[in-house]
Amino acid sequence: MFYITFKREDPKFLIFQEHLLERLVHSRAAASVESKMATMQNKIFCVREFIKTESATAVQRAFRLHFNIQPPTRKSICRWNHQFEQISCLCKGKSSGRPHVSEEKVRRIEESFERSPHNSTLRASRELGIPQPTVWRVLRRRLFLN
Repeated sequence: MFYITFKREDPKFLIFQEHLLERLVHSRAAASVESKMATMQNKIFCVREFIKTESATAVQRAFRLHFNIQPPTRKSICRWNHQFEQISCLCKGKSSGRPHVSEEKVRRIEESFERSPHNSTLRASRELGIPQPTVWRVLRRRLFLN
């Protein structure tokens, strides 16, 4: 795969961006769902307008006129434009997944079960103020206690 680089003012750059946006409009990801979150169609509209005007306020005005709903925030519009410029995609990024248990919590759980090894995970979770599934998962997967 190779990448083409254009200067922002270059007409080829604008045509290239417009071509990518058109592909996004006609993709399956452009199917709109009624919710408070912006649809792919809304994001594409905002990026197109931002490329034309380079003003988030102007994009908000055009959005309100076109869709007759509350426009996205300036921050969202700028983020979508930046994302499109960086990776040429407006898709949602990969989420971070389950948050990690801190080493301090692992240490507290380990100390608790060293003091009283026959303690239940429910009792330990109440004493430590840590959810019971977290205590169980740390014991099984991090401390390898059965």
